Amino acid sequence: MELDEMQKRWAVQDAKLDEVLRLNRKLLDSERLGRARSALQRLRIGLALELLLNTVSIAALGAFIGNHLGELRFLLPAVALDVAAVAILASSVGQFARAHGVDFTGPVTSSQRSLEALRVLRIRTTQWVLLLSPLAWTPLLVVALQALFGVDAYATLGVPYLALNLLFGVAFVLLMRLAARRWAHRLERGGWARRWAEALAGTSLTAALGQLASIADFEREQRATPA
Repeated sequence: MELDEMQKRWAVQDAKLDEVLRLNRKLLDSERLGRARSALQRLRIGLALELLLNTVSIAALGAFIGNHLGELRFLLPAVALDVAAVAILASSVGQFARAHGVDFTGPVTSSQRSLEALRVLRIRTTQWVLLLSPLAWTPLLVVALQALFGVDAYATLGVPYLALNLLFGVAFVLLMRLAARRWAHRLERGGWARRWAEALAGTSLTAALGQLASIADFEREQRATPA
């Protein structure tokens, strides 16, 4: 067999191998994108449930406010809770819109940017909810006792007890703010704080980002490989 003929056969085999690798990569990317879509779909369902619960909460608080317009001791805590619920609803709407705006048919980097923006918004919202939750405990107790059982928390538990709970909530919030500033750099570098933040963002969102990251890494490796 002459050298030229062997080189031609090698070229044909190389072309076939390149085609096989291309098809395998296409199938792999398709599988990963499918996983990313599934993960994002689970997140959308979760956000839809959050929207529903927030809407029900706002409606219930609105009804409570309407029934206690002349009673400031019940009106003020209910209004505070309602404002917080509206803020959470607005964030949920923004997250839901971002989740539906992710386009997996475009460049992977574009999908990554969209999911990353969604992840940041979700983490920030969850952090604020956890941070300010201690402040909501006292007004929630007042409203819940009155709405569900017709019990006046001021008369039953006493104003000093409620005030002490509110002060404890304020102290807790201040302490958490100081802790957040103290360990904020760890969140940027990684480690347990980063993993905790990822968990707050939701496992579905993290999974979708992971699948897209693997595709992007593979594409970068392919571009870096000499022809």
